[in-house]
Amino acid sequence: MKHSYNKIHYDWLYRPTGDPFADVGGFALKEFSKRYPDLDILEIIMKATDIYVDRWGGKINPFFLNSKITQPAFSLERKKEETKKYFLGLITEEVPGQLGICRITGEKTKLYPAGRDNTVLSGSGTLVNFHHTFQEGIMLSKEIIIRYHFLPLGCELLLGKVAVIHSNNSEITELFASGCCSRNLSAIGSNHSDGILKSQARSAGTALFRFAGQVVTNTKKNIDEESSQYTISLYHFTNFGASPDVQIYVLPFEIFTFYRIIQSNDTLKKQWNEFTSRYYGNSEYKKAVYNEVERVYIYNDKNSSIKIQGDDFKFWRNTIYERLINGQSIVPHLLRYIREHELSWDLIKLYELNIRKMKKETLSKIEQMAEYILASNNEHGIKKAIKKLDGVKSSFDLRRFVLRDIVAKYYNEENNEAIVTIEDYAEYLFPDTNSWQETRDVLLISIYQKMHERKMHVETELSEDDELNEEN
Repeated sequence: MKHSYNKIHYDWLYRPTGDPFADVGGFALKEFSKRYPDLDILEIIMKATDIYVDRWGGKINPFFLNSKITQPAFSLERKKEETKKYFLGLITEEVPGQLGICRITGEKTKLYPAGRDNTVLSGSGTLVNFHHTFQEGIMLSKEIIIRYHFLPLGCELLLGKVAVIHSNNSEITELFASGCCSRNLSAIGSNHSDGILKSQARSAGTALFRFAGQVVTNTKKNIDEESSQYTISLYHFTNFGASPDVQIYVLPFEIFTFYRIIQSNDTLKKQWNEFTSRYYGNSEYKKAVYNEVERVYIYNDKNSSIKIQGDDFKFWRNTIYERLINGQSIVPHLLRYIREHELSWDLIKLYELNIRKMKKETLSKIEQMAEYILASNNEHGIKKAIKKLDGVKSSFDLRRFVLRDIVAKYYNEENNEAIVTIEDYAEYLFPDTNSWQETRDVLLISIYQKMHERKMHVETELSEDDELNEEN
């Protein structure tokens, strides 16, 4: 970009601020300006304006209300003329500004009022008492207002609303914004773009996890090594009309770390993908059934049968992803799956330690008890133990099973050391912080996992309670 204007702080056109919309807009501008190294900032602004007006017909209403571009009373040419006039006034500071601290950059500079016409979700300027000290709007630097102009190029349209993905790591945010901008420009170049880029995802949860997969694949190694520090958030919003709205979906650092480790290990990745594949759903194919042999969803209607491949259904709504984002347990789902299919104990440990915060001593003791149940019983005894655990209805029932079927039995075999000490019992198996249901389910998971390792198969029946627990 040519630096033709000496009143622009060019560094602040791209520098991360922590504001999701300003950051994505800045990174979109950075990607967009790579195509036009010989143009100055005003010319680049007008290149983006040409796209909004000529290619998209001014349809950026989800971002800006009654802006120069979305104003229905303006002709196409006037939309561009008014936009150029406005930004030229800002860039040259011919429009009078007020010296102060920018609400986003924190820098002392000339400030200009911003409202719903040139920023998103910033409040109304028509109500004199809406903003601080009766200001006309939120007071921002011209560099931030310029960044907002490029926001539509760095976003996706998800289920009718705009999706902005932001992270406390700027490289991750830039990956999203530059990727959207590149796909937009590619579609425009091939005459396949008539509006904001549309996401393939059918839910916010799926969109977050699909993007997390891109982060694992495309970012530098240092992000992988330090990913425990990073979160990824999706802002799902509209600034349109009288009902602006935003919903925020967060992929916490615990889940991102868990997902990164799984996707970086071929065995765990394969098992995880096979597990989650059973939990996709789409309102257009309500009766579609997953075929685990072909790894496709099969939808039968009156006249035909349709096979939906993984590259398509992976963008559907997914129950497992939504439960993870909402902080709900997936242990019942893992238990149901491992009754018939193999899962690595490493995957279970990753989930319990990173996300459920189960103590490593608890997991170790559960694994030891599962090993003892298998080693000390024949097939009939193992089946009986599983049936008892499936029938546990309370913490009392589980305590009774541990004491009678494990502790007492182990003692009667005259072993030298206790399999469960008082500390194990009080601190790790039944502390106040743990759910007895989760302890029981993880014990069952460990039993089935070890049976898979031994190539053992014991016929058991899934109780109605287990089916109910999975649904809730």
